[in-house]
Parts: sequence; structure tokens; C-alpha cells
Amino acid sequence: MRIMLVTLAMAIAMPASAQDRAALVGVYDGHQTEMGAQLSLTADGRFEYGLVYGALDEAGQGRWVVKDGRVLLTSDPVTPPRFVFTGQKPAPAGALRLSLEAPKGISLQYFDAVFTSARGATKGGQLTEDGLSLPLDAADPPVSVRLFLPMFELAGEVVPIDPAKGYGLSFRFEPNDIGKADFRETALTIDKGDLVFDRFGRTIRFRKVE
Repeated sequence: MRIMLVTLAMAIAMPASAQDRAALVGVYDGHQTEMGAQLSLTADGRFEYGLVYGALDEAGQGRWVVKDGRVLLTSDPVTPPRFVFTGQKPAPAGALRLSLEAPKGISLQYFDAVFTSARGATKGGQLTEDGLSLPLDAADPPVSVRLFLPMFELAGEVVPIDPAKGYGLSFRFEPNDIGKADFRETALTIDKGDLVFDRFGRTIRFRKVE
């Protein structure tokens, strides 16, 4: 009886947020069809996360807190990947060409490019290992281009095109900390003890296993 009273007194003395936090500490499994995922929340406020989805492999670590009934993840500092515009030169008559330099082992077929014209028309597509080559519409030439890495939901900056310099554009991809999750108070909904969030077009439900 005395133990029960002490336990009850401790629960009353502990703030609700602290109780919620303690109850969430553990290891969570989020695997589903074609996807493996795991999340670990420790009592000292640290988290570790991992996801394997097709060719995508992502991991992360950092701090976690409970706020407004949700778990918020904030990663340790990450240097995100980026696209660097490296030059512009004339292209063959009637052609629009884009080249991309990427580190060995990263296929250019993972990347997309989208051109936008002065009238707002867009065109582009997936790169090949030779880059991207499209016909040039002289009546409505492109005024900007943007590169994407859809696998990691990465979008480069919009780069303006100077028609006086030509339509042969070159870029470099710097992977930096690619594959490291850059969470910034990313929210996971608490649903009957599970932790749920959306990532790369999929809803992941983490269930506590430890």
C-alpha cells in the first residue's frame, strides 16, 4: 500500500509534459512494404532515426521534445546538398543544353531540370548521363532554370538565364551531408502510442518495440 501511495504521489508531483515525455522514450519500428524505418527516443532528449526506401538511404540524429501533444525532432547541424551554377555559353543553333557535374557513383538520371519562359511556360525533364538537351523555342525562350533531386525532395535555387550568353548551361552538384535528415522541429503526431509523420510521399507509423 505504501509503495502505491508513493508512486501516486510521484505521478501527481511530476508535470504532465514530463510524464508524456517519459512514456515516449523507447525504440520504434516503422517498417512497411518496400520501406524500413526505425526511430529511437532516449531519456536525455536525443533521437536517432534511419530510413531505407528503394534507392534512398537516410539517417539522422539530434534533439527531441514534446510540444502541443506532438514530438518535435531537430537534427544536429547538417550541411545540405546544393547545386552550383558554373557557367553559361552558346549552344548549337536551336538547342537548349544543360550539363551537370556530379561525384562518381551518383547517376545524373536521379536529377530533373525545369526551364521557365518569359510567358510562364515550363519544360524540362529527367537528365540522362549526358545531361539534358531540348529544342529552343526562339519565340518564347527560357528565362530561368531550376534543378531538382526528387529522391531527396531537394530543389535548387532558380537561376536566371542571360540570352546574350547563350543557352548552354552548366552546373555542379555538391552532395555535402546528403542522406542526413535535416529535421527542424519536424512534427510527429502521437496516435495511441504510435508516432506518425509523412516523409517522401509516404505516411510512416512508428510503433514502440522496446
